[in-house]
This record gives sequence, structure tokens and C-alpha cells, in this order.
Amino acid sequence: MPPKRRNNETAMGDKQAAAKTAKTTTASAVKDTKEKKPKAKPTKGEKIVKQQAKASVADLEAKASTTYIIRGVNPLYAAKLVFRRSKHVHLESREIASKPAYRPTTITAVIPPKPTPPVVISPVKTFDPEKCYLWFKSYTGLEDDEDFDREQIGPAGISKLCEDIDVSLETVDMLVLAYHLEADTMPIFTKDEWAKGMKKLEVDSVERLKAKLPGLVEKLKDPAHFKEFYRYIFMFAKDSEQKCMPIDTACAMISTVMKGRPHEQRFVEYLGVKKPIKVINKDQWHNFLEFSDTVNEDLSNYDGVSSAWPVLLDEYVEWRN
Repeated sequence: MPPKRRNNETAMGDKQAAAKTAKTTTASAVKDTKEKKPKAKPTKGEKIVKQQAKASVADLEAKASTTYIIRGVNPLYAAKLVFRRSKHVHLESREIASKPAYRPTTITAVIPPKPTPPVVISPVKTFDPEKCYLWFKSYTGLEDDEDFDREQIGPAGISKLCEDIDVSLETVDMLVLAYHLEADTMPIFTKDEWAKGMKKLEVDSVERLKAKLPGLVEKLKDPAHFKEFYRYIFMFAKDSEQKCMPIDTACAMISTVMKGRPHEQRFVEYLGVKKPIKVINKDQWHNFLEFSDTVNEDLSNYDGVSSAWPVLLDEYVEWRN
């Protein structure tokens, strides 16, 4: 090989070696610079956040282990959850150091409250037989007749009862009470009638009767209920030794029970003025209710040919015409 060419190759080799050496030196210098670069000191806020994060993680471990053990979770699985949570809090602490109000999230163990024992409520005593009997006795022994049974409430006792419950003898209220007591004879309430009837109504005092009675009267608006009540009145008000009701008693009962219904006033007037009969029998009493319900007040739909009304009602129509 010629000397000139050899010199050129030697020179090129020296340049490559020099470049390689320079590259190595530069890399070493950069590496030394990185290694020797001083670490940034944490700020006061970062220190506080880091301390809070460590405290939070410690508190988290204690509370979470309690929580998960109470809930029946595997302790090993609970530890993993605690580790993940603590790691998450540690990574976030540096990012939010600039937020002054930051506080790491903590988990509060939720322990269900202890079950309270059931409250035992004693049943309310709705009816007191002894109280009811003493109440009954307050209306007995008030009659002037010494022979009157002292185990019964008579006219004087019923009058006092009306005063106590603020009702009038001229209203239907006492007849409604007699109906629910299933009283046999007017105007008497026996001990058994009172005890059985009041027990059925769950009434053992004046206050309870005053509260109960308006509802019983309200039931009369039902046609079927009123019909049953109306028929009971005949059995209650008739003469106990006969099968008929005296005409004076019948007029008083019609005025009280049928008050405001068609023919009530005019029929009572007819019985009082004409006096066609002295007593009213069961058939006449029952038919008058049907007559009142079906025949207009002005008698415009009255049919005396095809209808089979009692003679008393036919004579009433003739009197009206």
C-alpha cells in the first residue's frame, strides 16, 4: 500500500476514535450532572399533606380492618383493599398540595345499631262490665212506685238518662237505643237488656254513649235498616197484654219515627180528628210505611182499585179528598 493512502486511513481512524471518545465523555458528563443534581426540598404544604396522608393510611388500616371483619369479609382481601387505598392517597398527596383545604378521604365504619326489643302494647279494655253495671244502677230506684222492680230502669230513670246524654224524649234517639238494647217493653230497660246491649255496643259510660248514639241514628237512612227498626217499634210500644197499639201511642210513635216523611202529619191528624179506630194492629202499622214510601203526598198515584191497602188507609184517602 502506498504511503500516502496509509496516512489517510490513519487520519480517518484517529478522527473516529476522537469522536467516540468525545461522545463517551459527553454522556458521562450528562450522567454525572443528573446524579449530582440536588433534590428539590419539599415545601411546607407538601410536608403537611404527606404527614396527613400517613396518618390517614394508618387510621384507614385500623378502621377498614374492623369494618370488613364485622361485615364478614376475608381479612386478606380487606388488607388488599387497605393497601390500594393507602397507595392511592399517597400518590394524590403531591398533586393536591396546593389546595389548602384538602383532607384525605377516610372510610367510616358503619356498624348497624343494636335491635331494640319490641314494645309490648297491652290490649285496650274496650268494655268494663262492672263499670257498666254501676252506671245502670245510677238510673234505678228513681220511680215513685215502691213496687217497681229496682233492677229495672223505668220512666224516671230514662228521663234522667236523656238529660245525661243531652237528648230529648221527643226525638228518635231513645227509641234507637231501645232497638239496639233489644228492649221488650216501653218504657223499661231490664238489667239483662242493658248488660247485653251495651256490651254489644261496647259502651259503659255516658261519654261513650254520647259518642256512639249519633252514628246509630245515622244508620236509619238506610231503607232496609229503617224498615227493620220501624217494625221493632210496634213490638216495643204496643200494649204488652194485647197485640195492638193504643191510638194515642201510635200517633206519638208515628210523629217521632216517621218525622218528615210523606203522610206523617196528615195521617196523625186524621187519626186524632176522625178517631176511626181505638187501636192499630200490626198489619195496619206495617202497611203505613209502605204506603208512605210508594204513594205521593198529593195522592196523585193512589190506585184504590187494584191496590190492596187496609181499610184504614182507604178511609184516610177518602178523608183527604
